[in-house]
Amino acid sequence: MEKLLEKQTLMMSTLGEGQMPAISYAPFVKIEDKVYIYISKAANHYHNLLNNPHVAIMMIEDEAEAKVQFARCRLSFNCIATKLDVVNEEAWTMFNERFDEKMMVSLSNLDFDMFELQIKDGRLVKGFGQAFDITIHEGKMKLEQVTGMGHGENKK
Repeated sequence: MEKLLEKQTLMMSTLGEGQMPAISYAPFVKIEDKVYIYISKAANHYHNLLNNPHVAIMMIEDEAEAKVQFARCRLSFNCIATKLDVVNEEAWTMFNERFDEKMMVSLSNLDFDMFELQIKDGRLVKGFGQAFDITIHEGKMKLEQVTGMGHGENKK
């Protein structure tokens, strides 16, 4: 899970007008059970999040690193987004460290705003038969392996 959280960008899915899904990506930083993104008002997601704060995010293993394309490691979270009127200073410092500080200063002079994504729950998939539901308890993530029929039956 930690390796996936070290990625610099995440994929996110929001709901737009008429509840149409939209998917894109954004640079991010994570602090405890919150994820911070810094996005432009020109992005569809910016307005989607203002109108509907529910967002799904995912970090996924690179295809080139995966042993099996059908079982890439991935981490997804369901979140509630809030546009911050004032940037979170800790998150801003992390953005400056993770990305080029000059770039962040340039973006801050444009139409970018910070959103805080409060993680509600999620799922970690490490490979075939290795799925874990994620719950948040007292600010800490708890993993519970998903059990069920598995991949034993040949279904077409």
